[in-house]
Amino acid sequence: MSFCDGKNLKHMPAVQDHKRAFEDDLGPNTGGMGTYSDADHSLPFLRKEEIQKAQDINQRTAEALREEFGYGFKGVLYGGFMVTKSGVKVIEYNARFGDPEAMNALSLLETDLLAIFNAMVIGELGGLDVKFKNQATVCKYAVPIGYPTDPIKGSSVDVSMVADNQVISYGSVNAQNDKIILAGSRTLCITELGDTIAEAELVVEEKISKVIGSLFHRTDIGKNELINKKIERMNKIR
Repeated sequence: MSFCDGKNLKHMPAVQDHKRAFEDDLGPNTGGMGTYSDADHSLPFLRKEEIQKAQDINQRTAEALREEFGYGFKGVLYGGFMVTKSGVKVIEYNARFGDPEAMNALSLLETDLLAIFNAMVIGELGGLDVKFKNQATVCKYAVPIGYPTDPIKGSSVDVSMVADNQVISYGSVNAQNDKIILAGSRTLCITELGDTIAEAELVVEEKISKVIGSLFHRTDIGKNELINKKIERMNKIR
């Protein structure tokens, strides 16, 4: 993801999303079951030149939009990328923050977000020093049992056992008689920072496991076992 003022781009840390509903990346696609980013703003299975290539593609895309339409795109340029045997390829573009990728990137952001938005609007993003913390992040979603094909709706969720419930970000829920009620899609996510992905994952897992309700989450996102499998696959692809 990159902030864009129509000409200048400021790149956010790379984030890995897990779309599949179940452990080990199995099951149907979802809106995203969880994400992680590494302390160096890359990912454990990527090379420096692959990050650079994705950023270059975002820059060229912004330039092409300006040349094609006569004015620049202002906003978040969110590119989905895949590394293949023949290099980095674009899967899709969105003109918005990713969900839940924004949870990772914005948790690390040190620069005032309003200042970034203002610089994008007036076309002065190039002169703004956009900084992110050098920490890893992990985000996990709790979703209704049956999601995404036939999710439970209408039952309540209890977050009272989560020590610091300010870390909870709510999604598809309703409020009824002071209770949180499942509305059918992704219910809530918890995001934490750490010096390593493994450290952040332990904290997230400890907290999200204490959410009570007709819910499930992927325990494997951010764990070394899943990341190592990704590294092995990437080495075979290259």
